[in-house]
Amino acid sequence: MRMLIAEDSATSRLFLRRAVEELGHQCVVAEDGEQAWSTFRGGGFDVVISDWLMPGMNGDELCRRIRADQGSAYTYFVMLTSLEDKEHVLRGMEAGVDDYLTKPLDPNDLKARLIAASRVTALHRQIVAQQRELNNEIAMAADIQRGLLPAAPPRVPGADLSGWCEPAANVGGDYYDLLLHDDSSLTLLIADVAGHSIGSALLMAMARSVLRREAEHGAEPAQILDATNRAMYGDLVSAGLFITIFCARYAPADGVLLYANAGHNPPMLLRAGGEIDELDADGAAVGFLPDVSFEQRADVIAPGDALLLYTDGVVEAPDEGGEQFGEQRLASAARSARGRTGAAAFLQDVLAMVDQHTGGAAPHDDVTLVALRRDDAGGVA
Repeated sequence: MRMLIAEDSATSRLFLRRAVEELGHQCVVAEDGEQAWSTFRGGGFDVVISDWLMPGMNGDELCRRIRADQGSAYTYFVMLTSLEDKEHVLRGMEAGVDDYLTKPLDPNDLKARLIAASRVTALHRQIVAQQRELNNEIAMAADIQRGLLPAAPPRVPGADLSGWCEPAANVGGDYYDLLLHDDSSLTLLIADVAGHSIGSALLMAMARSVLRREAEHGAEPAQILDATNRAMYGDLVSAGLFITIFCARYAPADGVLLYANAGHNPPMLLRAGGEIDELDADGAAVGFLPDVSFEQRADVIAPGDALLLYTDGVVEAPDEGGEQFGEQRLASAARSARGRTGAAAFLQDVLAMVDQHTGGAAPHDDVTLVALRRDDAGGVA
């Protein structure tokens, strides 16, 4: 191991260096705390052995700085002192000291401390390596999950579409989809698995396969949710999770929207005149019950109307005092943004208002939004 010795006494410093080197370790010495701190910042030390009382900077302050400065590598800190009272021991432990050596130095005590240091630093290196490998796998999973979202919204006659998904962690439980069919109709999906863990992401990937399969076979929204609940119920119960889903089928020719809801936040249909209709329908979240009767309803998206789908990470976003953004603020944000040209700009304005509410803090939950705006002119937006 490579060690740094901080000792203001020349005699003690020489004796300690010889003892360390006789045990087969590399050694660098410093004459006081300030010099030791400057040397430590050059990096590469496994162990620091420091005197407690030194001019300029005492050993406990040196330890505090090392603990505050360290990145992934852990440095084992041994305090060398003649102060054996409990108050000083506690003060040193609070600063981050791992072990103590008392003066006069006993070589056998030194050897025992360095054996412990070797084990601790080796274990820490192993943990860091495992954490790095895990982080790489999570990053790969995040890339895969991002690839499951639409790369770009499809071109739908007379409509403009946009979607946004930001996980709270590297991977999350939110999902949206925009599926264009041969008859030019569009299936819109937004879903949220409880939690934002790797398990949530895995279950969402499974649900995506079922949802897409049913939608591509021409099933209506209520049928899609029923099939998904039947397919996913057992796995969700085993995992102790559930999924909320809103599913709709949009016909661009006449603007008719068929929809069903599995316990999800009701989307907002912002009318051209500024009124907002909530699109809700009866139906439990997927994974709550083995058999669910999903209600299917219909509405019309008229020229100039905008449909906004969202997950609870939007309305539950807290400010510094813990107050949530809420449905009323979201409705106000949607009204303020409705004059913007294009669905993408509309969503960005809404997100900016959420960000303003939270003070730019990282999201506590996954945030997903989908917008569909019907063009006034009736042509391709």
